[in-house]
Amino acid sequence: MSTHAALPEALKDRARSEARARALAKHVALRRGAKRIRKSVAGLALALFIAAFAGIYVQLASGHDPALAVSAQRRGAVRVTSGTSGTSQSTGAPSAVTTSQS
Repeated sequence: MSTHAALPEALKDRARSEARARALAKHVALRRGAKRIRKSVAGLALALFIAAFAGIYVQLASGHDPALAVSAQRRGAVRVTSGTSGTSQSTGAPSAVTTSQS
């Protein structure tokens, strides 16, 4: 009768070890999937950063600096100034500033 009692215990032990093996395999598969997703997101973020940086670099290298364009528009705008002799308009470069010292 000892063989009959030992048989169910052997089956239980075998079932437990198979269940643990399946759980471990599932755990490994989930970790592998998570690692793949992390790598994909990191690669996509890096690619977008490089694309944006390259776009800005090319724009600045070709001479199309937005900050300089705003400055140039301000310089080229028509300015109306009033002085002692009346109103004058200038469209060119800014005039020289003179100061007097005592």
